[in-house]
Amino acid sequence: MIMNALFMLAVAQDSVAYVAQRSGPPATEGYMWAGYAITFVSLAGYIVLMARRIAKSKHP
Repeated sequence: MIMNALFMLAVAQDSVAYVAQRSGPPATEGYMWAGYAITFVSLAGYIVLMARRIAKSKHP
């Protein structure tokens, strides 16, 4: 399950990174950093959620 979530986030980050401009090549740098930030926040939130669920299940 974790691998599925990581794969989904990687695909989303990669697609965010290559948004084409109207003229010229895609502007990748700003979109890359935005994609990395979104991915990091999503992963951190998922890890915190799972840690809370594990802690709650051990201490009813």
